[in-house]
This record gives sequence, structure tokens and C-alpha cells, in this order.
Amino acid sequence: MSNLETILWQSGRSDDTPLPPLVSEQGDGSRFFVEQYRKLGPIFRLPLPEKPLIVMAGPEANTFVTRHEDEFFTTQEQWAAFDTTINATKISKARDGEANRQRRAKTSRSYSRARVLDQLPRMVEITQEFTLWQPEESIAILPGMQRVVAEQLGQLLVNYSVGDYLPDFVTYLNTAITSSFGMGQSSGITPSSPEFQRVQERAYELGRAILAAHRDPANADRKPDLLDDKLAEAAREPERFPDQYLVRSSLGPFLAGLDTVANSTSFLFYALLKNPDVLQRVVAEVDIAFAQGSLTWEKLKEMQALHGAAMETLRLYPVAGGHKTRVAHPFTFACFLVEHVNEVFVAMTVPHFLPELFLNPETFYIDRYHEPRNEHRQRGAYAPFGLGDHTCLGAGIAELQLMVIPAVILHSLQLELDPPDYQLTIVHDPTPSPGKQFKIRVVARRQDA
Repeated sequence: MSNLETILWQSGRSDDTPLPPLVSEQGDGSRFFVEQYRKLGPIFRLPLPEKPLIVMAGPEANTFVTRHEDEFFTTQEQWAAFDTTINATKISKARDGEANRQRRAKTSRSYSRARVLDQLPRMVEITQEFTLWQPEESIAILPGMQRVVAEQLGQLLVNYSVGDYLPDFVTYLNTAITSSFGMGQSSGITPSSPEFQRVQERAYELGRAILAAHRDPANADRKPDLLDDKLAEAAREPERFPDQYLVRSSLGPFLAGLDTVANSTSFLFYALLKNPDVLQRVVAEVDIAFAQGSLTWEKLKEMQALHGAAMETLRLYPVAGGHKTRVAHPFTFACFLVEHVNEVFVAMTVPHFLPELFLNPETFYIDRYHEPRNEHRQRGAYAPFGLGDHTCLGAGIAELQLMVIPAVILHSLQLELDPPDYQLTIVHDPTPSPGKQFKIRVVARRQDA
């Protein structure tokens, strides 16, 4: 089923077209979907209590969804609950088709890598400032990465430190994701609970503080950022950009990048510490780069070991394994009927674990992304940031953070797993993460970056 050209599809429906096969066993997650893809092909149904959920998987599905999402799918209903929770209801109407493309085109500049490239020295400084860890200290890596990532997003994109708002904001974001998308284990906090109301107000308080700082004439000499872009629009059309909208815009970087980048960076440290040969290559490469002066984008692009480690982490430990969508118009895929009423889960990272695409897919192998292999460039093979017009807008910044943060830390510190024989347990809280029980120990300070 891996030959993309053999997959037939057509618009509409036929009464004699069969439904996708029904899975006969229990399970979830990327590895389970890989097993079902092997047994049943690129489309099958999960027997959920309410109604079966259609799963599309494999490079065939990724290619199909990327090409034809506008024709057959809508994500508006799937996003509506999340947008309502964060009071962004107008965005729900611009999640599909041309409206989505216009929204993305308008927003893409704000979240592009170019926006922060000239601030690489500051990104390095922030990493150093919030990782002043000492020898023998044991670090809970996920909270540590959340702090570094949040400060980078805040200071570089909206010129504001998240400070002591961070724990409440994490709870606010995680609850919104869990309650809206049904992801992860419920903490018992719901959008109607007093605890959520408290953390939501704290998040809005942070947003109002960011907005007030931007309006303060004393801060007029700082570098313009994405919120300044919104304020310029609001000055031209105040009726379209009320303060509530601007407050929400000020929180945009944290909503978009905190969860994914912090989790992925945590996974990267686990992978490196579990693979000492790779760690040695990355550290040697990082040390050479810093010995030549300040870290620059040109240097980062030449660091093949670090780049390969970052990409391999995104493949082997995907934070976003797929996304739900709804069928807007019926079609057949791989000779099976997908009807208008169906909800579909696109398991977009199933190809990450297929040996016909990635040699020894369970092995952390950082050279698969460079010549002559370039395994990720096969059609439909690699999708760590989503598909098509729903690819993460902040992917460029995320990739930059995923290289800069470990580069700075590994140049400064010698680390080991705590305990040394720790085996990774992935939790869904709400998205896949190593969990707060994952710790690293500082063996020694190497040098100051």
C-alpha cells in the first residue's frame, strides 16, 4: 500500500462502495496506528462508544490530505471549542479554505523565523540566564524547558517576560487543549471550574500587562514586535481590533509555541543522553561553533549533527501525532467510502515509523536527513509540524529554539540522566511529553557559552 500512485480516490459516493475496515482490537497512539496500517491499509475505523472514528494513515494519507484538504475536509468544528475557550471565536470561521490561507498569510510574518534571527544573541542569553544549574543539581527537565521557551517567546516576540505567570499559563493552556480536543488525561479542571477561571484571569492579566507595556511611551525605543503590528492595525480600524482582541494577540506566542517546543526540547535531551555517541558529536560541533564567536544562523545551518538530532527527535518523539477533521464532502479513498458525517483522524506521523521510508525507524539515527539519504524528503514521509495549509506557522522559530537551547546548555554543562538508567515514559499531559518525573543531573560545568 506504500505506492502512492496505486491509491485511487474520487469525489462523491456510490451506494456499493464499502466502508473502511473496522479495527478489532484496542489501542491508540502512533505505534498502534502503524500496526493497523500494516494490517488494514491506509484507512480504517476505530470502534469508539459514540460512533466509529475513521483513521487515515501512511504516506498515502498525508499526500492526499495535503493536496485535497480544501475539497473534502473542514476543521472549523474541531477548533470551535478551543477558540471559544480562549475567547477567539472569530478565528473559527477562518480555519479552512481561502479564509484560512488569508489568515495564515497575514499572520505568517509575525511568526516567521526571520522575525527573531537578529535576536539570536538574546536567545542565547535567555537560555543562559534560566539554566544557571549547578553541579550535582537534579533538574526536572520539562518545567525547566517550559521556563526557557516561555521567556524566549515572550521577550523576543512581545518584548515581555512571562515571569511568575508561567505556572498558571501552563494550566490554562493544558486545560484548554484537553477540554477542547479530548487530548491527554483530565486533571479535573474544566472550563467552567473555579480553578480554570482563576488561571484564565491570570493569563488575561498577563496579556493586559503586555498590552499596557506596549502603550507606555517609555518603551517606545524598543524593537517593534508582532503586537506593535496589531496596534498599528487597531489605530487604523479601532472597531475591528478591541482591547480584548489585542490582549489575546499578546498571548499568541505562548499559545502557539510553549507546549510543542518545551516538550520537543525535553525529548531531545533524553535522546542525546541515551545515545552517547550522538551526544559526543553534537557537543564537539557546538564547541567548535562557540569557539568561533557568537552563535549565528549561518553557523547553525552548518551544524549537521545538531540539526539531524533535532529533526530525528521530531520524528521519533512527535508531539503532534495527528489531527482531527470533519468530512465536508463525501469521497472514496483506497476504494473505501468516507461519508459527509464522518469524523477523521489523520495519523500524520505513522510514516515516521515505517522501515520502507526510514531505515531502522526505532533507531535514533541523525544522518538520515542529509545526503545521500534525505529520508524525510520522500513524499508524505515526514510531518512533525502538520500538513498543508494547517502546518504550524511557528515551525521556523520552533526549529531555531530546538537547536539554540541544547547548543547553549551542552556547551556549558556536562549532563547525565537521573537516574542514569532512566527509561522514558511518555505521558499525554495533554500532548506527548516526557513528564515531570524525567530529570537530568548536572555532572559539572564545562564552560560558559
